[in-house]
Amino acid sequence: MRHLVCLNLVVLGLISCSISTSLPTPSPPPAVIQPTPGIAVLPAPLYVLDRGQIARIERDGATRQQLTRERIEHTGIPPISDMDLHPAAGIVYVVGAAAGDRLVRTTIDGSDPQIIYDEPGHQLSAVRWSPDGSAIYLRFQNNREPRDLPDGLYRLPATGGTLELLLADDPVDNPLNPSRLVRSYAPFLWDPTGTTLLVESFATFYDDCELVFWHPQDKTLRRPVTPEGTHSFCGEAVWRSDGSAALLLIGPDTGPGVWQVDAQTGQATALSNDGILARAPFLIGNDLLFVAVERVNDGFSFTLTRQSPDGTRTPLRLPFREIPLLIRWAPDGSGIVAVVQTNSGTALRWYPIGNQPAVALPQTDEGVSWLVWGVIPERG
Repeated sequence: MRHLVCLNLVVLGLISCSISTSLPTPSPPPAVIQPTPGIAVLPAPLYVLDRGQIARIERDGATRQQLTRERIEHTGIPPISDMDLHPAAGIVYVVGAAAGDRLVRTTIDGSDPQIIYDEPGHQLSAVRWSPDGSAIYLRFQNNREPRDLPDGLYRLPATGGTLELLLADDPVDNPLNPSRLVRSYAPFLWDPTGTTLLVESFATFYDDCELVFWHPQDKTLRRPVTPEGTHSFCGEAVWRSDGSAALLLIGPDTGPGVWQVDAQTGQATALSNDGILARAPFLIGNDLLFVAVERVNDGFSFTLTRQSPDGTRTPLRLPFREIPLLIRWAPDGSGIVAVVQTNSGTALRWYPIGNQPAVALPQTDEGVSWLVWGVIPERG
């Protein structure tokens, strides 16, 4: 999965650098508890991609229901490689069949699966719903010979039909020694108004990825304007609710902080304090939430942190030591779900704000590769 690779680049960038912050030295990590069936711990259901199938973890954190039963020709390969969720339009996912990937749409509970795109030799990834649920944006790669379509970013009607090219990958300048300036493109995150799309721009032949702004009105790309020696990192970002700006991870190769980038001008402004390395920016009102990263004697610690508009930072729970590979803030900012690296593999954890212990969430031995929050239920 393209986006999981990008997130790992963020993780490696943070781990490779020396970090100094004012957060307290962590105490031994609190116990990880098992959830109790029937007692809500999560603010909303959680949809996960695990062992190549989509499952829903209910709010009790214990009940897990598998929603898909896809099969492909090759054993040992996860059938579903990518997915996205829209609260009204349903779930869309990619099945990696041998002849060519197929795009499937279901209801929010996984029922009534319908194939909306299936062409031999076509590879699909990075599927993203439009905010209104009328279209699906995706990355397309062509494995046909001869090729019938260029690789790049495409749009497909939610009901299926013909792929529409929006942004083709850059042509290769020199096949023997290609430049880092040759870029490929994948959709990442729409602003809530549907005006601007954050796009992953990655070097086609190198491990190098940044987030850029794509404006559908004039089909132009705009890179963030950042200080010399810095760039945006792929994998984690959040939009302001009015779509005027996005919060990106920006910094040197040694690791980023949180910056706000104007969607129209690309001008970047630092938000997190100097010297703070950060993961997973999020907004609650005017407050910035993020995961602060600190080097400790034998590794790293990660602390859920709130920063007020005046720059005051407040730890929201004790630091934890397991390295997060994927992080998703709850829609209400009440905590994070994270896939973390442990001594024995990976684990899925709920880290709530406050003094409660982390909660172990169910996953298979192969582990969760992608996470999407469902909708917080309305209070009666």
